[in-house]
Amino acid sequence: MKGARLPLTHSLLSLTLSLFVLGLYGLFLLAGQLALEQAREGLEYRIHLYSPVSPERIQEFLSWLRAQRLVRHAQYVSPEESMEGFRQVAGEEFVRAMEGFNPFPPTFRVTFHGELVSSDSVLLFSQRVLEWEIVKEVDYPRRLLEVLEARAGTLRWLGLLIGGIVVAISFLLIFNTVRLAIFARRLEIRTMELVGATRHFIERPFVLVGIFQGVLGSILAVLLLHVGLLLIDRFILPADFLLGDWRLMVVYGGLTIFGVLMGYAASRLALRRFLNKTLENLI
Repeated sequence: MKGARLPLTHSLLSLTLSLFVLGLYGLFLLAGQLALEQAREGLEYRIHLYSPVSPERIQEFLSWLRAQRLVRHAQYVSPEESMEGFRQVAGEEFVRAMEGFNPFPPTFRVTFHGELVSSDSVLLFSQRVLEWEIVKEVDYPRRLLEVLEARAGTLRWLGLLIGGIVVAISFLLIFNTVRLAIFARRLEIRTMELVGATRHFIERPFVLVGIFQGVLGSILAVLLLHVGLLLIDRFILPADFLLGDWRLMVVYGGLTIFGVLMGYAASRLALRRFLNKTLENLI
């Protein structure tokens, strides 16, 4: 067992560095996704009602809106409130020239949960809204929503492409590091084979050490990433949108699982290159 122990420091450093770079890329993707979701949440969806409408129907419709999964916030704006807002923009003289005419209908202003917004979900929501007989029309920046959705699709495909490259490079780096570490023990592996040790007996300690290094390396990488985020949030720019999002824990958890799998796979694949080899091929 002692002879199968891998040089811990060098391989652990390579594993931690690779996972750190991979985690850093994951944080950039998450930040981009959150930025897109915040942009979607900033889109205002307006529902114009027929006038007049009773307070009971307004309250009923408001309760229905707030119960919808897509809706983040819903607010009723009366024609008087809309006129007051218009007065502040256009000026008192312009409003006075309208001679008491109020062109603004009763309106609901709605914002959505950014992670749930898509062209299809908003279209389905609009169809359900228009089923209410008090609703006259709906108004929302459809073109802008389609642009944001296209940007999200581009980000997703670009993320998969670059992510695949980063994963491949990380695995090759770790695999080569582990292979060099096992190379230093190749004669001991051959000796164990000559005395009758089974393949499973030889592999087990190397694989266990690989898994241990994967766990330890991923924990170190996660700590470095989180401390870096905390320092950025405190001294450079606000990062609370990342620190407060539950998907950050998903990134950390995925990084940990990936580190374990990389440690296991790299150890096993690298070890197979030295099993069942003659002494001439090992020297």
